[in-house]
Amino acid sequence: MSSGPSTFSALTSGGALRRTMIAYATYCMVEVAIWVAIILYAYAEGGTTLAGVVAVIQLLPAAFIGPALAGFGDRMSRGTALVLGQSGVAVTTALTTVALLASAPVVVVILASVLATTAIAVVRPLHFAALPQLAHSPRELVSANALSSAAEGMSLFLGPILAGLGAQVAGPWLVFSFSSIAAMIAAALCLRLSLGPPVASDEDDAGWRAAIGGLAVLWREWGAFALLLVLATRYVLNGALDVLGVSYSEQVLGMGESGAGLVIGAVGIGGLLGGLVSGSASIRRRLAPVIGTSGVLQGLAFAAVAVTVLIAPALILLTLSGVASAVMMVAGRTLLQRTSDARVLARVFAVQEGVSLLGLSLGAALAPVLVLRFSPAGAFVPLGLGVALMAVAVYGLLRRLDARAVMLPEETAVLGSVNFLAQLPRYELEQLARGATWVDVPAGFEVIRQGDPGDRYYAIEQGEFIVSIGGVALAEPLVRGEGFGEIALLWSVPRTASVTARTPGRLLALEAEDFLAAVTGSPDGDARARELSLRNRRRE
Repeated sequence: MSSGPSTFSALTSGGALRRTMIAYATYCMVEVAIWVAIILYAYAEGGTTLAGVVAVIQLLPAAFIGPALAGFGDRMSRGTALVLGQSGVAVTTALTTVALLASAPVVVVILASVLATTAIAVVRPLHFAALPQLAHSPRELVSANALSSAAEGMSLFLGPILAGLGAQVAGPWLVFSFSSIAAMIAAALCLRLSLGPPVASDEDDAGWRAAIGGLAVLWREWGAFALLLVLATRYVLNGALDVLGVSYSEQVLGMGESGAGLVIGAVGIGGLLGGLVSGSASIRRRLAPVIGTSGVLQGLAFAAVAVTVLIAPALILLTLSGVASAVMMVAGRTLLQRTSDARVLARVFAVQEGVSLLGLSLGAALAPVLVLRFSPAGAFVPLGLGVALMAVAVYGLLRRLDARAVMLPEETAVLGSVNFLAQLPRYELEQLARGATWVDVPAGFEVIRQGDPGDRYYAIEQGEFIVSIGGVALAEPLVRGEGFGEIALLWSVPRTASVTARTPGRLLALEAEDFLAAVTGSPDGDARARELSLRNRRRE
């Protein structure tokens, strides 16, 4: 594929995708703001010890319960799931606001905030599962992923500032109350996204079984599991930096809290910049080199902070680490979207979210140990080098996963030329293309025979094909942009006609299971396919 997309093409696309992106940017700001606000509350109530305990309490339930709740996103319209997820954030942040205003016991406030953090953990998997349905092309999908990463970086920088100001002016309750309003706005933006019915079957599991199912999908595919671990390294470093930033600023830079804010915020600036430039890298056919290279650069830049005692080069290195991290995340999420079954995509991203939260916890736990073992500056080295080595170690597995995700523009174009298949989302056409097979036929070859059971649908790439019933040919031959075989598949009946090649031709064959799963999962595609099949049956 040629040059990269415009980074902002997702914002100039249809209103549904644009509204979803604005809702996600709002969500990201809420996520960081309430995290900082509750830590500030805990610090004021019980000092560093309580703040540390609260940090772990916030993350662990979200890491384990969030994937189970997000699994329900595969059993309903992704638009409905997003509205419910954003509404859950609005309700739980409002409950925390009430607890704070009522001066409830600390344990009550903390439990309410845990509910809010858990609700927060549900939204991100649903967002990235919905993007392939909202994007009209691979370029728009990469643009949406890039802008999502930029929104995360912006929130990492601005969120703590806004939360700190709100807490200083009136207290943490103000942060939570504004967050609740913002979450309600985000939920309203996600209304009427028109993403169709559930993509999972009624027999699919939900809840904990759904979460385990998503983990099983990744576990069976070692490349996907390796990708999951590489993406989690970003959160390990972020979790560690929340602790390292303070000690490094005080003991190495001699700048105290003001320096700590700059050190921690530099990664957010890098994430914002990386999100804005990552589109060109992530539109490539092969993403493993992008993920591997950016993963290594992320770690090496982080480790290099240990060699400087000046604020300017430290900020540059951390910003560079943030840029590489954002590029890695955009490419990694795009690869997950390309290679995961659409029916379990919310569950796959739910597992990724859970592992990421565990990564934050791991980083926050490792940082104090490494500071004691090495020094505030020296602690950057094992963390950064460990992340770089992880990216190198799993590169072979990433390449194997990448090989499955090669885009097939010719096959996709043939399927997209068929009227009712063109109604399917672009990502579903690409998935259909991966399972399709080419069939070359000579003139006079009978492709399907009247009365035989139906097992395939055929899209015409070239050639002319005659439809006949009882040996009598219909007037007009079928050509490119048309197909045949849908009647037997949609209505579960034997073949109602024979189709013979009038000239040498080339067909793209779809297996019955793949055809039905794609067409009946799209309201427009299903309606047009049945309308066409009824018209063909009347003509017969």
